[in-house]
Amino acid sequence: MKNKLTIPLISACLIISGGLAVLSGCDNYYKDDYVDNSPTSGKLKVFCSEGLVTHVQNQAFTFCAQYSRATVEVVAMNEKDAIDLLLKDSCKSIIITRLLGNTEKQAFSEKQLNPGYSPIAKTGIALITNTATPIDRMTIDQVKELLKNEITLKDSLGRSISPVAVLDNKNSSVCNFLLDSLIQKVKFGPKCFALENTLALIKQISETPNQIGFIDFAWLSDVDDSLFKQVKDKIKFIPLAASGHIYYAPNQSSFKTGTYPLTRTVYFLRRTDDFSLAKGFESFLAGPKGQLTFLKQGLLPIRQAERNIEVKMEPMNTQ
Repeated sequence: MKNKLTIPLISACLIISGGLAVLSGCDNYYKDDYVDNSPTSGKLKVFCSEGLVTHVQNQAFTFCAQYSRATVEVVAMNEKDAIDLLLKDSCKSIIITRLLGNTEKQAFSEKQLNPGYSPIAKTGIALITNTATPIDRMTIDQVKELLKNEITLKDSLGRSISPVAVLDNKNSSVCNFLLDSLIQKVKFGPKCFALENTLALIKQISETPNQIGFIDFAWLSDVDDSLFKQVKDKIKFIPLAASGHIYYAPNQSSFKTGTYPLTRTVYFLRRTDDFSLAKGFESFLAGPKGQLTFLKQGLLPIRQAERNIEVKMEPMNTQ
């Protein structure tokens, strides 16, 4: 008589969706909280750059509708505070428009942490102005001069204009990028001032000519969003040129080609291991459904579905 090998049967479900493939217990094995969770169940708090909040909230709504045991809360936060909270374990994941700097990496390393990350989309810093402002384009050198000193521009009729720069918030990711990367830690000049937030900035620009606002393009990327519809006839984007005489407006095409000078990559950073809700949401954002949602909302997805086009080199029958 042959010996029979008995293998314990473990009840499990294979879930495959949007690039996410995991084994999830069919019963309530997990407590479904912030600590004891799985890639498709539990609770997750995501601190997110202010301009990206609406985009990520839409993604979280779709994700949670697909996985009923998952709860994802999206909280607006400036990038510096978001990184500090990730380090202190006040959250398991953040979404920001840069990777960690050397000092920040060292702080995580001292706690034996090496956060995982994925690029998920591209956005940019957009310059907006009132439709009555006679400025139709700028070079990056002119933008730098505006932020550092005072600049005089001429419109198409030869009239001189001295615009004022309006910033969203002195602690925002936009301000930090402009200060650290564009003007390289030189103080903002006398023709710059900051408001409380981006919504106040957009309102200010929509009502006041000859001012130039600096915002995350994500705020106005979705043409179906109510905010865009409210201001589309009151403001305009200013095309920029890195060098030469070719100017590019912020959009998916210029982000894709890298021709828009202030293009930025959006990253999902997580503190937790691979088998967690943070990893599950990250995989969803980087997967087909998440990437398609970014595309529909006006941002450039990192990955786009391939299209195979067959070209037949045959004479056309015109009979």
